[in-house]
Amino acid sequence: MTDRVSAAPLDWYPWQVDQWQQVSQMIQQKRLPHALIIGGVAGLGKLKFATKLAAALLCQQQIDNMACGACKSCKLLASNSHPDYKLMQPEEPSKAIVVDQVRKLQHAMATTAQQGGARVVVINGASDLNLNAANALLKQLEEPGDRSYFLLLHQWPQTLLPTVRSRCQLLNIDIPESTQALDWLQQQLPTEERSVDKTIKLLQLANGAPLRALQLHASRAHELRHQMLVQLTAVFRGKESAVDVAKIWHKQPLEQMLSWWVEWLNDLIKLKMTSNAQHLANPDIIKLLQAVDQRSNIIDIYALLERLTEQLNFIHLRRNLNTQLVCEQLLHQWYLLVRSGR
Repeated sequence: MTDRVSAAPLDWYPWQVDQWQQVSQMIQQKRLPHALIIGGVAGLGKLKFATKLAAALLCQQQIDNMACGACKSCKLLASNSHPDYKLMQPEEPSKAIVVDQVRKLQHAMATTAQQGGARVVVINGASDLNLNAANALLKQLEEPGDRSYFLLLHQWPQTLLPTVRSRCQLLNIDIPESTQALDWLQQQLPTEERSVDKTIKLLQLANGAPLRALQLHASRAHELRHQMLVQLTAVFRGKESAVDVAKIWHKQPLEQMLSWWVEWLNDLIKLKMTSNAQHLANPDIIKLLQAVDQRSNIIDIYALLERLTEQLNFIHLRRNLNTQLVCEQLLHQWYLLVRSGR
């Protein structure tokens, strides 16, 4: 290992450079914590960061605190067959990490490292641990064993049990500065879709997270957002019923839709409190916001915002929701909202 702290590898995302330099220095000084929470919003590449860090820890011939890519350990990891590397995540999308998965991990961690070096566990979704799984993991975090590392990925704004968080050191991957995010995202889009205006709108939809913006572009999320606004306006004007719109909404990616709705209500509150549209996060919907502003009161806006936030939390906690009923109730509350201020 050399004495200098390395810069981030060229194939890493540019907004992760500072965090990589931080962990690189820890590796060099042999003070990397045994349990590290890598936190941040969705769409910042936390799993890639954790995988690269795991590779560096497992590597037998580190170069500048990074994996060499050529030793036996690196080749095993590249072929997904490294015996001392474990990736734990929900077995199915939108499901929790259950206690049986943690028990299997405990059995594997009870043995000696087969390659004679470090052992690394990446938990892709620390917020997805159910209560029993999180409690079972605590013993491993308290007594990890020599050269054993746990890298827990935590996605804001999801909750993380305080008992888990208290046993780990936190490393946040921050949303990149707007120019950096814009430059990177433009390079990933087809040439004909690289206009500054389109790219900025994509980043706004993704709350500034470049990888999330790329996913939204691929799924044509702007069309879903437009459809959602049209339907909210129709319910607002009494031209569509909450029941009919709910039948459509519950089949859509509800978490994303409710997140957008929360943003719009926050903009509505800003508008109602200040009568100033200059600092809205979604200036393209100013006409709708102004129309609702004129026909609603602040108490009912906050009540709807609280209800939306509650439902988002239930989704994050993997609650079994009747999504069509949830949509009906929220849309009906929206319908009543714009009549309460009359």
